[in-house]
Amino acid sequence: MNSNAKKIKVAMVAPPFGSTGGPEVVVHNLTEALLKKGIDVTLFAPADWKTRAKHISTLKKSLWNMKDFSKQDEFTRRNYIISSQIKVLAYQDEFDIIHLHSQRYAYCVAANLKKPCVVSFHNKVLLCQYNQLKESKTKMVVLSNSQKGEFRVDSVINNGVPVSDIEPSFKKGKYLIVIGRIDDQKGIDIAIKIAKKSGKKLLIFGRKGDSEKRKKYFNEKVKPHINGKNIIYKGQISNKRLYKYIRGAEALLFTIRRPEVFGLVVAEALACGTPVIGTNINPLPEILKNKKVAYLSNDINKLIEVAENTERFDRVECRKYAEKYFDSSVMADKYIKLYRKIIDNKNINKKLL
Repeated sequence: MNSNAKKIKVAMVAPPFGSTGGPEVVVHNLTEALLKKGIDVTLFAPADWKTRAKHISTLKKSLWNMKDFSKQDEFTRRNYIISSQIKVLAYQDEFDIIHLHSQRYAYCVAANLKKPCVVSFHNKVLLCQYNQLKESKTKMVVLSNSQKGEFRVDSVINNGVPVSDIEPSFKKGKYLIVIGRIDDQKGIDIAIKIAKKSGKKLLIFGRKGDSEKRKKYFNEKVKPHINGKNIIYKGQISNKRLYKYIRGAEALLFTIRRPEVFGLVVAEALACGTPVIGTNINPLPEILKNKKVAYLSNDINKLIEVAENTERFDRVECRKYAEKYFDSSVMADKYIKLYRKIIDNKNINKKLL
């Protein structure tokens, strides 16, 4: 363990939506991994979060757990979000690094900080956000090279999962599984078609959402196929419960329609020993380079053929791949390196003044 790293005090500011959201899961995984490496982390998150870190509450409840969530107007919700993010300003003098994870609202925090700030981009990098954060001298992290594109950022760090805490299964599973918000982008309808054409049972996990667009997609593209026997909708559950279903699957279907920044569930599946069948869309070609753990194609007939023959994959190799590339410990080491670099540069600049 790096003795210098023990001295780093990090304020980890979580998005306020709910502990099962993708960015929120990453915040939890990173916080826990940093704690194991001796970093002094304080988590700024809604009161209903569970963590081993010191915890400063930013809201009484996560937004998704608020009874009136679906009825909140845009301005009410936006005020909740901003309130949750700026809470850290009152405590900033206690920390060496402020680490933000809500890029849309990062500038309103970063522009008012006296301490170094890092923001991890969990969504597409927009030029307007990038320029504002650059102006505030915020250090920027993206999750994949495909997300980075032509932007100049401070680091590219893949998301990680606590592989050592995830029990794998090296036995062939009994069904296919698809996980993600229920919408057009995640291609849940494509996964359903693959399952039906390959004659495989499919379990679907994810939030239906409250927007009219999301409701329409579910009602028209997903619900008609759900029969409780071959196509089963399981809703949204905690990650610990989800791992049980993932390791019991023959393969994860990750049939996204357009590029994404990473795809955390891919790392979770491999950690469970479960291979991935997906579309050949970024960042998947970048992060899945071993044919023993994943198959990618935009030809649905080929995806169906592979779903019919999952014996081609090596579940032990899936686990090893996750350990090497997607473990939370690997992610934490890279962030510690960045934190240290920022702090060292700050100290050098102080000496020059």
